[in-house]
This record gives sequence, structure tokens and C-alpha cells, in this order.
Amino acid sequence: MKTCRYDGSFEGFLCAVADCLEAGEEQPEFTRDGDCQAAGLFVGEVHEVATVRERAVAFRKLFVEAVSQDAFATARYAFHSGKAGIEMLLWRYLVMGLQVGGRLCLMLAEEPVHSVNRIARQVSHEAHKFKGFVRFQEVEAGFLYARIEPEADILPLIAPHFVERVGDRPWMIHDLYRKQAAVFDLKSWRLIKDVELTSEPGVTAGEHDYAALWQRYFQRHAIAERHNPKLQQKHVPLRYRKHLTEFTIP
Repeated sequence: MKTCRYDGSFEGFLCAVADCLEAGEEQPEFTRDGDCQAAGLFVGEVHEVATVRERAVAFRKLFVEAVSQDAFATARYAFHSGKAGIEMLLWRYLVMGLQVGGRLCLMLAEEPVHSVNRIARQVSHEAHKFKGFVRFQEVEAGFLYARIEPEADILPLIAPHFVERVGDRPWMIHDLYRKQAAVFDLKSWRLIKDVELTSEPGVTAGEHDYAALWQRYFQRHAIAERHNPKLQQKHVPLRYRKHLTEFTIP
């Protein structure tokens, strides 16, 4: 049994899948660089997968033509869940898609299809929420900075949204949990790994004023008679509030 070790990116995973299909593997294992826990379980050949963008794009083209763009997008969102065993689940989903073609999306009774769709919906829902929950601060270094701690690895999914929304300023969205950041330099965005702050970034004086203004606005427009904590928590769960300006005590 072959174990494919890749760099942890979606492109890297697609390259691993392409390698396994080319080699005729039926039940490969997948692991990511630095996954020390899984390393001790290897009992067969370890294949180091090179991430080649052109190879990933070629597999994407093959799958989209055989199945659909929506099915490929579903696989991508599910991958970014980061759930244990997601690679093997996606392997079964992708192989099944190449075998049955466009019927894949209708085969919801099949476990890989059902599970991948369910996980993809969860990730899509969280990514959608964070498009509204990211709060930038203007820092003294001259760019906008925001912290997030999502359950899924959604940075690659939401960064293009902020390129369009805040394309006139350089910015950084920092995933504290995964120690990575999406950085935009007014031309393009890129994902940087192993990002860890040694100290809190200093915000500008104007940022303090804007934060205080937004907090007062949020408090003043609250209608005491209609205060409904349960409904509020349904729409803005407590785990999201840590980095929301309006929920920060002035």
C-alpha cells in the first residue's frame, strides 16, 4: 500500500490523486508534511508528491469535464474542512466521479457523496459568515490587520472576496489557530505559513476613535425592549465574538 505525502495544499492533494490514478493505486493513504503522528503508522512505500500547478490544473480540467464544476467546488470546500480522514473520503468521491460522470451529484445515497456534500456545506457556511465577521484594524505599520480563529481552513476561500471588497488598501487576515495569513499587497494576495506575532501590532490613533465610535453606535441602537440574547447568539455565536469590535468592551 502506497502512502502519498504532500504539502498540505489543495493543489498538492490533487497532484497526489493524479499520481495515484496514474500508478493504478486502489486504496492509497495520504498524509501531509509535518504530520508526525501519522508518520509512525507508515507500513508501506512513502511517495513524496511534488506540487506542480500545471498537474493540479490538468486534473481539475479532467474532473470538471467528466462531472461538473459544482462537484469540483464541493470537493475543494470539503478539503478545507481539515477533518481527519478527509483525503481518503475525497479520494473515493473523486474516483467515483470519474467513473460515473455527471450522475455523481445525484448519488446522495452513496456515503462519499453524502459526506463530502455535508462537510462542504459546513465549510461554505462558515466562510460566508466570516465574509461579514472579519474586522480590520488600521495598524501603525501602514496596513489593515484582522484576526480570525475559524474551525475550517477558510482563508483561501475568503481572501478573493476581500481583494474585491478592500482592494485599495494593503491588508493581512491572520488565522491565529493555524498560524497562517492571507496577505494582499495591492496587486495580488498570497498565503503565508508559520505566521506568529511576537507582540501585538500597534493600532493608529484614528483606529481607536473609529472603534469607539462603532461600539457606541452598536450600543445606542440596541432596543432594550427587544433584547434577545438567544437569537443574537444564533446569528453571531459566542465563538465568533472574540475579534468583533462591536462586542469588545471599550
